[in-house]
Amino acid sequence: MTPKDLHSTVWRGPVTDQELSCLHAVAFDREQELEPWVERLERYSLGWVTVRRGELLVGFCNVITDGGRHAFLLDVVVHPDHQGTGVGKGLVHRAIEECRSSSVDWLHVDFEADLGPFSMTEGLFRRSTAGILKV
Repeated sequence: MTPKDLHSTVWRGPVTDQELSCLHAVAFDREQELEPWVERLERYSLGWVTVRRGELLVGFCNVITDGGRHAFLLDVVVHPDHQGTGVGKGLVHRAIEECRSSSVDWLHVDFEADLGPFSMTEGLFRRSTAGILKV
């Protein structure tokens, strides 16, 4: 992704339930279910980042907050046809930039083990211990 392309990330850009549900379905190879994304974003999010190629939503990430000093990076997703092109990196960098200009002190993220080298070698996040429970 070139520096010019990084400007194609949009903070709190307009999105619809349909296009976010579609992006998640195609990226995670599952059947599409219409989810109430817009309601969730407005209710829980500090903000979100989008990337479009023309009218098509090709990248998205969500930054939710506890209402205080902590935020959490969730739902980083890139359309399969655009993976490996820097879209994901642009999403994460923009989310970090926006968090730094807010009242947030900490941005938490978890990720699959195979994504660890990107997040660690880029110096974006430091490793910490955490627990997770599927309920």
